Amino acid sequence: MQSKTSKGSGYAWLILVACIGFYAIPVGMIGNTSGIFLQPVMDEFGWSRTTASLYMTIAPWVAAVCTPFAGKIMAKGNPRWILTATSLIYGLATIATAFATHAWQWHLYGVIYGVTSAFFMYLAAPTLINAWFKKSAGLALGIAGAALSITAAIVSPIGQAMITSHGWQYSRAVLGVVVTIFSVLITALLVRKDPESIGALPYGATDEPSDDVTTPAVTEEGATVTQARSSVALYLIILVAGIFCLGASFFQQIPSFASTGKLGAEAGAVAVSIVMVGGVVGKFLLGWMTDHFGAAITGVFASLCGVAGVLLAFMSGSNVGLFYVGVGIFGIAFAALTVVSPMLARQGFGTAHYSEIYSWVSSGIFVFSGIAPLLYARIYDATQSFTMAFIFVIVIYAIAAVLSPIIVKLARKSWHKELA
Repeated sequence: MQSKTSKGSGYAWLILVACIGFYAIPVGMIGNTSGIFLQPVMDEFGWSRTTASLYMTIAPWVAAVCTPFAGKIMAKGNPRWILTATSLIYGLATIATAFATHAWQWHLYGVIYGVTSAFFMYLAAPTLINAWFKKSAGLALGIAGAALSITAAIVSPIGQAMITSHGWQYSRAVLGVVVTIFSVLITALLVRKDPESIGALPYGATDEPSDDVTTPAVTEEGATVTQARSSVALYLIILVAGIFCLGASFFQQIPSFASTGKLGAEAGAVAVSIVMVGGVVGKFLLGWMTDHFGAAITGVFASLCGVAGVLLAFMSGSNVGLFYVGVGIFGIAFAALTVVSPMLARQGFGTAHYSEIYSWVSSGIFVFSGIAPLLYARIYDATQSFTMAFIFVIVIYAIAAVLSPIIVKLARKSWHKELA
């Protein structure tokens, strides 16, 4: 007779496929390719860049407000239908932007994007993976994140070619239809709340077969939401996740830094590809490391990659080779946001109330993601140089390296002392 372990193990990987469906496909195909639509929209309607891109700031700030509620809804409801609904709403809203002719319509899209992404952007994949994977959760998160990066890398040039050949409206509609169909179908077919819902055990829970066909009793351990909120560790995780977010957002400044300096625009364009490749490798590497060495050590490693990579890129001068090495190393740190942050929360606060606890971290990430582009723009406008931005990123990565090993110990103390 098939053991519960083999049943759970097999379906856990289908849950990973589901995460790619509701997370990697919409974010990779639409969210991470939004930049290719900006200039065509600006040209058609005569809008400023601020007007055309304002929805990108509205979305994360709306999501920041909604994410704590999303965490409660996910914990109490059925994520299969919750995520199917949010995938459908997001997809239809994206299709509708192909017909948007007024700025307020794009701003409304930003609100819808924010509400729906509160569920699928940073919260749902870590929540489901933590429920389904007792072992290899870091690797699974890394695969989901890598799938997003690969999707964006493939779709971006295809979308640009469609815009050139058929216009931005046609391209936006086509991508929206594809995202809606695939994300909704994959989510509806594959998502299940947890192993218990199908009478299984999480991947790696046990190696012992059983003939008992009743639902296995799996005891999850971890802090309560109240314990987490009263612990300084939660706010340090939010800070470190915010640092990883600010660091990842700094990626957008690298092409401008290269094109306005001795390196040249071509080096900046190549650097974008190198960072993306480094990010894909980094997601697999950091995922593997969190499983084998823990999130604390992995957080230190990723942060030091950020310090070293950004420092090498900044000090490269006209040395293109050194610049490429720097941005490649930075690419590993670029991957930390979607791998290290959720694993710090898992290993610190446990899995019992993970979705509600991590929703607070997700809210913080959304706040930082809304601040980041404005922050870097303000630094450059005030100094007419990228120097202070580079120094800022190096310093915050160094802070993350110091905080990462402290966080897990503090988090575990917040609830383990009550179990003693």
